[in-house]
Amino acid sequence: MERRMPSVLHMLAALALSLALTPLVHAQAAPRYAVTELAGVPIRLNNSGQIAGWVYVGADAHAAIYSNGAWRDLGVPAGDQLSALFGINSAGTAVGYSFASLGGSPPDNRWRAITTSADGASVQVLAAISPDSFAYGINDAGVIVGCRNRYDDVYPDPHRAFAYFDGTVTNLHDLLSPPATQTPFDFTCARAVNRAGDIVGEVQLASAPQRGFVFRGGVVTRLETPAGYLLNARAINDLGKIAGEGRLAGFSADHALVFDVGTGAITSLGGEASGAYTSRAVDINGRGDVVGMMFTNIGERAFLASGGRFHDLNHLIPAASEWVLQEGQSINDRGQIVGRGYRTSSPTVTSYFLATPLSPAQATEALIERVNALVAQGVLGKGPGQALVAKLRAAVHQVSLGNYATASHQLSAFIHQVNAQIRAGVLAPQTGQELLDAAHAIVALLAGMR
Repeated sequence: MERRMPSVLHMLAALALSLALTPLVHAQAAPRYAVTELAGVPIRLNNSGQIAGWVYVGADAHAAIYSNGAWRDLGVPAGDQLSALFGINSAGTAVGYSFASLGGSPPDNRWRAITTSADGASVQVLAAISPDSFAYGINDAGVIVGCRNRYDDVYPDPHRAFAYFDGTVTNLHDLLSPPATQTPFDFTCARAVNRAGDIVGEVQLASAPQRGFVFRGGVVTRLETPAGYLLNARAINDLGKIAGEGRLAGFSADHALVFDVGTGAITSLGGEASGAYTSRAVDINGRGDVVGMMFTNIGERAFLASGGRFHDLNHLIPAASEWVLQEGQSINDRGQIVGRGYRTSSPTVTSYFLATPLSPAQATEALIERVNALVAQGVLGKGPGQALVAKLRAAVHQVSLGNYATASHQLSAFIHQVNAQIRAGVLAPQTGQELLDAAHAIVALLAGMR
C-alpha cells in the first residue's frame, strides 16, 4: 500500500533525498563487553552515551536521563502521576509520555506526550499533541513521532500515528488507514525517525494483517515483499536499515529481520538458524548492528547481530560474570548496549545493564577467563588450554608496552592454534568459533590503535 502525502513533512522528504545512502559497514567480529548495573530503566541510547528511560521514586516512575555515571530525575508534569522517556537524540533532547488517573467510573485515564525542557532539568507536556498521546522517537532536527489515542472506549484501544515538527502535527494515520475505509479498529503507531526524517512503525487494519511501515519521501510503504514481511518496525538508522521482526519463506516463527529501504530487500539476522524458537529486534545502530531478544530452550536471552553473525550477548561478556542478559534494548554507534536481565544470585529480580566494549587488554583478559573456564569444565584439556592462555598473556604484555602489531601477531598465533584444535577434534566447532570470534574482534581493535 502506498499513498502520497501533501503536508509539512515534504521538507523532511527533501532532506531525505539529499542524504545519499552508503553501503552498510560491519565490524569483522563482535567485541567483548563489560557489564555495569543501572539503577534506572534504560530504553534508548544516543551516541554520547546518554540514556533515556526512567527511575522509580517509591512506586512511581519518573522520566530520567543517565549521563556521566548517574541518573537525573526529571520529575512528572504537574497533575500527572507517572512519566517515562522512550527516545533521545544526539543533543540529549528526549521524549516520552506521562500518565494520570483522573478517577470516575469507569476510570478516566490521561496519557500525555512529553519532552525534556530547554535546560534539560525537567519534562514538559507537548500541548499540540495532548492529551492522550505517546511520543516514542525524536531525531536531531527535532521531529517527534508517536501515536495518539482515539480514546472512545473501543477495544482494542486504537492509536493514530503522528509526526510533530516545528509546531505542526501531521496525521500519518490517514496515510496508513485511508479515511474512506477507516474502521474504529484500525491501529497505527510511529516508533522511530532517523536523521533524514524517515519514519517507521506498525499498522494494523481491520481489513489487512499487521505490518511494519516506513514513511519516506512523502510515500508510505508497508514492509512486505513476495519473500516475506515485517510485523513491525522498531528502529531505523541513517542508512535506511529498519529493524523489526517477521517472517521469510520457510520460517515457522517470527524472527528478527532487517528491511533495506534502498533495495526493498528483507534479510534475516540469523536467529532462526541459532537454535532460538523466536527472536525480536529492538534497535539498530549506524553500522547496522542490531540488538534484541530471543527465546531459547534456556529462556530469554539478549542477542547482538553484527558482522553477519548472530551472537548470544551472554557469550560476549566475561565468563565469570554473574549476569544473565535477557534483552538488548538499544545500541549506539560506540557499541554500547543497554537492556535488562538478572543476576544468578537473585534470578527473580529484574536488573538493568549497560554493556560497554572492552579495551584490547580487557577483552584479552576476558578471553583468558573463557579458555580457563573451558578447561575447568573439561571441554578443553589442560595442556591445550595452557598453550592458548600463554599466547594470550603474551598479547596482553605486548599491549601494555604499546606494541600493538606484536600483540596482533600473538593473537594470530592463538587463532592458528584454535583452528588446529578444531581440525583435530580437540575443540567442538561451535566452541572454537566463539574463541575465534573473540580473538578477531581484539585484532580489529588493535588495528584501529596503530
